[in-house]
Amino acid sequence: MKYKIGDWIVYTDKEFSNKWKKDYGFSLYGKIGKIIDIEKYCNLPLPYLLEFKGFINGHSGYRKGRDGHCQWCMDKEITLYKDYFKLKKFIEGEL
Repeated sequence: MKYKIGDWIVYTDKEFSNKWKKDYGFSLYGKIGKIIDIEKYCNLPLPYLLEFKGFINGHSGYRKGRDGHCQWCMDKEITLYKDYFKLKKFIEGEL
């Protein structure tokens, strides 16, 4: 697994975020969350359970997180919080 439980992440998949916003009224893009569970031993395409800081109209992850704040995702949809802001500063010419 690329990430571990307890990692703070930023959601970076614009395409899925736009679909989520259309279906549920909330954009996921740029939202900060924490990995609260990882399904390591099954064939799920979405192994990471994220609990976002804010309400996203999601679910509770089988009561592992706050209702309405959780969503399962793949590693290609997220990046570590610290890496995201480093990259953003680099792109903006601050590093």
